[in-house]
Amino acid sequence: MDTALEPHWTTPDLHDAIRNHYDNLVDLYEDLWGEHIHHGFWDSREDKTDRHTAQERLVDELASFAPVARGSRVLDAGCGIGASAIRLAATLGCEVEGITLSEEQVRRATAKAHAAGVADRVTFRVADAMATGYPDASFDVVWALESCELMPDKAAFIAECARVLRPGGVLVVATWCARDTALDESESRLLRRIYRDFVVSHVLPIPEYERLCEKAGLTGTRAEDWTENTRATWELSSDIVRPLLRDPSYIWRLVRAKGIDIFRFINSVPLMRQAYDRGVMRYGVFRAERRP
Repeated sequence: MDTALEPHWTTPDLHDAIRNHYDNLVDLYEDLWGEHIHHGFWDSREDKTDRHTAQERLVDELASFAPVARGSRVLDAGCGIGASAIRLAATLGCEVEGITLSEEQVRRATAKAHAAGVADRVTFRVADAMATGYPDASFDVVWALESCELMPDKAAFIAECARVLRPGGVLVVATWCARDTALDESESRLLRRIYRDFVVSHVLPIPEYERLCEKAGLTGTRAEDWTENTRATWELSSDIVRPLLRDPSYIWRLVRAKGIDIFRFINSVPLMRQAYDRGVMRYGVFRAERRP
């Protein structure tokens, strides 16, 4: 039976789809999600923090979880439009190199770094996070915020992270996760639809990442489930797509400009809420160290 816990695409097809998706929709993602195109973090179900502030808080919580030391040299693997890298530079004085497959994300992230006044500490380039090309032991921290789910070979990704870490360096990851391996047919089908619409490879249960870190020779692995802190992202998600649904003519203008991916983009938000509501999707974080 298909458990949806293996790659949805071949690696070349996935990389092409990621490039096309984000090169084409980078401006729409920023318009609807803001600078931080990832989950937010809330302390409790009663926490009324707005979505954008909660997204910044998730960056800060992940930096504390690692922890990311002040002044660290950081590789942001899957940097998006640079918001996390810019925040790490601005709040912790980090020197950050961000990598992504999308040339448009690099262009936008670079412009944002200049606007934020941190271009002397933050740079971006196109590179594959599974084969970065950096020398061994180049970074104090490898940071992957909601990019691990895009990696078709997660063992190779974590091994590459271990390779570029300096002795004593830290890998810290926040990623979409499966509940466990016991998914029924309808749950697997739901994940496959999410893979298609969000252009991701596949997700794994949180304990599987602990095993992959051990296999890569990393130590001090610690994992946590932040699902209850992040699920409000999708409970509040109607505000993301409401501007689109309010004006059908706007949707058709987007279709003419961006193509059919717009419909998948709109559909992806309720799919993620359904995955959280059904307990299929979890939100996991883990950190591990390269041996000194």
